[in-house]
Parts: sequence; structure tokens; C-alpha cells
Amino acid sequence: MLRLVRALREGPAAHVLVRHDQRGSRLPAAEIEAAGALAVEDAVTFEWGGVGQLELLTGVIERAARELDPDWLLVLSGQDYPLRPLAEIEASLANETHDALLGDAWEVPTGALPDPPRDEFFLRYLYRHHAVPAPAPRLPGRLRPLAYLRERPEPLPPQLGVRRLRTPFDDGFRPFVSADWLTLGRHAIAKVRRAAADRGLVRYYRRAAVPSEGFFATALLNDRVLAVSRHNRRYAHFERAGAPHPRTLTAADLDAIDATDSLFARKFDTEVDVHVLDLLDERRRA
Repeated sequence: MLRLVRALREGPAAHVLVRHDQRGSRLPAAEIEAAGALAVEDAVTFEWGGVGQLELLTGVIERAARELDPDWLLVLSGQDYPLRPLAEIEASLANETHDALLGDAWEVPTGALPDPPRDEFFLRYLYRHHAVPAPAPRLPGRLRPLAYLRERPEPLPPQLGVRRLRTPFDDGFRPFVSADWLTLGRHAIAKVRRAAADRGLVRYYRRAAVPSEGFFATALLNDRVLAVSRHNRRYAHFERAGAPHPRTLTAADLDAIDATDSLFARKFDTEVDVHVLDLLDERRRA
């Protein structure tokens, strides 16, 4: 994380905010600030795929917009790393014709429940989810149009998803899903802030599964004024279509990374291969 902060601070005008989950590992605010970033502390309880992830992101975006008034705001994970000099990244964004770089996005169907595996996003965003004690009995497949059981990574308890009777979606407002690694220009930042202030929309997504991946895409792609690119210029390598996580990158992936126009890549792990970050630093500083 601190290595990423220092790389980002090489830019002429970059401000970095770090929100670290102290339950997983200790990273004192003093060390974050010594690296040149602002340590963000809040009362959000984070869990992967839970509403805390949405609350965390909207909270940090609001703070960054209010205190820093950025031209562009990027959401990065601690496993991301810049591929180009920060001045080049900033110049690229300054010349960007889109208001946001969202990446791959899909419209979620709202009619009948699709057959597996196309049912995943339908179940996420058209059902209301409640945590249930583990172990929980599986529900018969014939009940899926009404209710289903969603397994989650340990130690998270499973969730009971119940089909919603009413949704905010109609012909003029449609649900979308995408990754929540956002690149937002000024107009897109303003749109996300307005969506986060919409109590009805936020209340709806609080009971969705992995709400952040639906909330931001839905807010941005329903705005007909915004120009949203489906190419986010982030490199990640998935072993197969539908894989939940990208593969950890190593020095062997540099040729594939160089063949793209990406600004950032993920995911990196210094315990797997620290040499790849050394090589990226050398290339970027050259």
C-alpha cells in the first residue's frame, strides 16, 4: 500500500486518500501520512460484497470532492500499480473526451429469471438479501423465482435472497452492473454525489448483493448527458470468463501489459513477485 502511495505521489498534482481496513492488518495513520497521503478514518464496517463497501466508497468520494475539488478521481485498490508516469496519466485524463471510464458493463434483465449462469446479476439486484445463520439448508431450485440462498466466502454468513415486489427500474431507469474501480471526471463525480444523496436509491441497494458493482454503473449509465467509456484503461488478467478475481501478475506478464494502453494494472502481490514492481518503477521513471 505505501509503495503504491509513493508511486502516486510522483505526480505533479496528485492527492492520495487512503482508507485502510485496520482489522485485516495494521497500517498506522502516521505511516500513511509520512508517505504523502491523507489517512481516511470512518465508522464504516467493511465486508467484501456488503453495503459497507458502498458506504465506504461514496463516503471517500464525497470527502475528496468536497475538500479537494478534483478534475479526476480514481478508485484504486491496494493491489493496483501505475504503469506510466503520473504526469502522462494526468495529461491523458486532461485530454479525455469521456466523463467517466467505467469498464465493461452489462444491463441487468428485469423480466423473468434467466437460466444459470446468466442469472447471477438478476439475483444480485432484483432480490432483497438478508444474512442467515450458517449452515443454512439449500432451497429447492423451483423456488429460485421467489427466493434462493447465496453462499459467500468464509467467514461471511450466507444470505437469503427474496424476490422484490417493487423496484425503481422501468423503461426510463435501468439497472446496470460493472466493476467499482472508477475513473470519474467532474460531471461524473457530481452525478455520483447526487446518487449517493438519493435515499430511495441507496436504500434499495443496501439489500442488494455486492451493491457497489450495481450502484455506480446504474447511476452513471442512466444519465444520458454523461459520456461513459466502457474501457477503463485498467489491465487485469482473468483466467477464464466469469472468474471472480484476476490472476496475480508477475514479471512474466510485462509483455502482455506493454501491449495495452492501460494506465494501471492489478493485481500485484509483493509476496508473490516484488521484482515486477521494481521493473515497473524503472520503466515509469525512465
